[in-house]
Amino acid sequence: MNKERDILNILSSAEKESRKTANRAMIIQPGAIGDCVLTLPIAQFLKKTLNIGTITILGRSNYMEYFPTRSGIDSIRDLDSVDLHRLFVAKKDFEIPDGDPIITAFAGFQYIFTFLGSAGDDFEHNLIFTANCSNAVEVVTLPLKPSAGYKHHITKFYIDSICSSCPDYRHRKSQPRFTVDKKKYLKPLKSDLAAGRKVLDSLGLKKKDKPAIIHPGSGGEKKCWHIDNFYLLAEELLEAGETVIFLLGPAELERFNKKTIDRLSALAPLLTEFSLTQTFQLLCCAGCFVGNDTGVAHIASTCGIPAITCFGPTNPDIYSPLGPKTKTFKFDPSDFQKPSPDAVGIVSRAALKFLSA
Repeated sequence: MNKERDILNILSSAEKESRKTANRAMIIQPGAIGDCVLTLPIAQFLKKTLNIGTITILGRSNYMEYFPTRSGIDSIRDLDSVDLHRLFVAKKDFEIPDGDPIITAFAGFQYIFTFLGSAGDDFEHNLIFTANCSNAVEVVTLPLKPSAGYKHHITKFYIDSICSSCPDYRHRKSQPRFTVDKKKYLKPLKSDLAAGRKVLDSLGLKKKDKPAIIHPGSGGEKKCWHIDNFYLLAEELLEAGETVIFLLGPAELERFNKKTIDRLSALAPLLTEFSLTQTFQLLCCAGCFVGNDTGVAHIASTCGIPAITCFGPTNPDIYSPLGPKTKTFKFDPSDFQKPSPDAVGIVSRAALKFLSA
């Protein structure tokens, strides 16, 4: 009798796992690096509450290349691989022939959550029609931003939007509510740690060294703390005996003049032209990260290293990076883009505390 019960339990578990694996979802995320990283808690929530087995994210693949195998995202597809512009025509003019490739792009998914388009617009109507040409699909359109005056984290806003818009969630007898968990949503592989360590070795760092990585730029110039503040911060950390590395992306290389770049590189090693996968691997080996409200700050926080983010015009209550060791500083926007030794001292003390832990 016990053997029969065990066999039935095994068969039941296998059936449940099979149903879960067959339950697939797509998230359409056209946003920037930080937007993509903030999609990771959403993926985890969806898998937990809707019994979804695999999630594909459709977005800018170079922003998400490191997601699969390290997060709740199982696969990625590039936005340019799907002819999405066709879905923006007026719904009365929308036509799609049998066997059209765009039907195949959405085939096999039971859920599509899209940050592209607006609820009730032509894009949503055409997406629903196209997705349901192959199988029944529930399409949920999510707003990109909350209304003015919203006071909670943006991820809570997204999850609450799903809870109120997704019928399959509303019809559940048990409806767990989302809380913003400060945990790792990106988990490095052993190969990631080895690759990051290899970069540090190439700079002559000792095996025990876990440097402070300073990323002084941002895609938005108004979100950048004054460069002199980052320079002074690096000086203070070096004087305290810590190791510092500057990390510059395409936006900084375009914006900073040669004099600024030479000044930084004369103070500490300066790394450029890293892919986001390489950046992720490097960050996983850091002792601390300091930067502006950028996508790289979100990557650093989400992979679990101590991360300090300096905010000026944007609100950290809404847009702060998520992670187990995240600290944010909100500076007055009028002083944010000015040299400020006092502000540097505040950030320096926080960084040294992280580095000595």
